[in-house]
Amino acid sequence: MRRWLVVLVAALVVAALLAAPVAAKTLRIAFVPKLVGIPYFNAMEKGGKQAAKDLGVEFIYTGPTSDDPARQVEIIDNLITRGVDVIAVAPNDPGSIGPILEKAKSRGIVVMTSDTDAPNTVRQLFVNQALQDEIGYAVMDSLAKDMNYEGKFAIVSCGPTAWNLNTWILYEQQRLSKYPKMELVTIRYAGEDIQRAVEVGLDLMTAFPDLKGLIGQCSTSGPGVAEAVTQAGKIGQVVATGVSVPSLMRPYVKNGAVKHFVLWDPVKLGYLTVWAGKQLAEGKKLQPEMDVPNVGKVKYLADQKMLVLGPPTVFDINNVDNYDF
Repeated sequence: MRRWLVVLVAALVVAALLAAPVAAKTLRIAFVPKLVGIPYFNAMEKGGKQAAKDLGVEFIYTGPTSDDPARQVEIIDNLITRGVDVIAVAPNDPGSIGPILEKAKSRGIVVMTSDTDAPNTVRQLFVNQALQDEIGYAVMDSLAKDMNYEGKFAIVSCGPTAWNLNTWILYEQQRLSKYPKMELVTIRYAGEDIQRAVEVGLDLMTAFPDLKGLIGQCSTSGPGVAEAVTQAGKIGQVVATGVSVPSLMRPYVKNGAVKHFVLWDPVKLGYLTVWAGKQLAEGKKLQPEMDVPNVGKVKYLADQKMLVLGPPTVFDINNVDNYDF
């Protein structure tokens, strides 16, 4: 009798275990920025964390402390070993990131780019802040207006292999044909380093005494060239503009070194990156137009596998205090 009872109890336990609902796996979505510790990517991290909370996923934010392509590859390799579900990266060098993305995809991991692209790789989606031509045109138009449509200017970019920065520069040069009295004298690189951008900006104003404008092509060179204009005592003689965050550009808008600069909302970009990663990991199809909670209306360009946050925003004295990133 006892043996029969033991068998019965064991059978009931097994049946109960089989009938019990299996806990759903929590998706793990990782984002690897160009580097950590700067306000722009801090804002993307903030958006990613909020999305993870809202969507019930785990968000992993990890990246190099300098714009080091080799270190990015090492970090992605580590994420592959950890078995995350999605890896999104803002590559410092699109050429070097390709093989590691192939490895990740071969392991069943969804691979994406965000903020900047690696178009000739196996990435399954690029989460773009705005269309490249719109950004380049907005920067060039802002500079032209602030220079009264004439004079010499220079560009201070960050990494020489950054796909997004190089593409914006191409569109700025294209737009330059609209302003025949303006001349681009040189393009220099300062890495993702504000102080280095200050030094490059000062050197350019020495090398070209008749310079009237400076474009800071990324979030660190933007305030860098503005600080260079300030230190050189050339506010009103040389105008600075570029692509950066309000928190870094606000002092220079207030002191007159910068009249206009261009960006978008990186918090929303971080949110959209995590949202998109979840859609792909769950096998959902993206539609040409979608309304994403806490982001707004976005567009999906299927032929380019590109999700676009929206048009860029031009900041000036009238709206720069409206943003806290």
